[in-house]
Amino acid sequence: MKTGIIKTLAIVLLLTNANGETTTCEAVNTVNTSITSLNKSVADQQALVSKLSDDIGVMADRIGTMADRIVTTEKLLSDTLIVLTGNADLGSSSSSTSGVALTKPLDGASVSKNTAPAIELSTSSSKYLLYASTEPTFGELTTISLYIESTSGLNTSWTQIVNFADSASTIYIAVKNIDANNKISSLSNGVKLTLQ
Repeated sequence: MKTGIIKTLAIVLLLTNANGETTTCEAVNTVNTSITSLNKSVADQQALVSKLSDDIGVMADRIGTMADRIVTTEKLLSDTLIVLTGNADLGSSSSSTSGVALTKPLDGASVSKNTAPAIELSTSSSKYLLYASTEPTFGELTTISLYIESTSGLNTSWTQIVNFADSASTIYIAVKNIDANNKISSLSNGVKLTLQ
């Protein structure tokens, strides 16, 4: 409808110029060709926008599928971690002693020099040897070990660890679990802590 009105107005304007003279058929044909070309161009642009809209919809569906896969992968990783940390032989080379994983504090955490961080193991034992080192390799000359059997014992020992660290701002900790039969596990994973 709009196109027809515009076409008619254009023809009327072309037929009459400023001096009131009529226009030639050739000028009218030129206007018709231009309007037809413009109509085709607008139709092509509408088709392109429509296709682009469809492509954006397909892309959004693909992003949703990728997000679902990422969530599934993260869930599998967390389930695997739970299975590994719950494994009694984790980190142990023999079945005579059970392994242990240090699950808290998290690697890279910042902790206070004045207050011991909460320490959680993958086992239910409350007795363990706490190893603290200024190097991630827990070398003989750069590591101390302290016997811990309670939270208050940890708080008391934490001062020794901070003093051992001296001016170092980074310390590494790991544990060896002591079970009910006083068997000691292999060394757990190491955790890097920043002292503040």
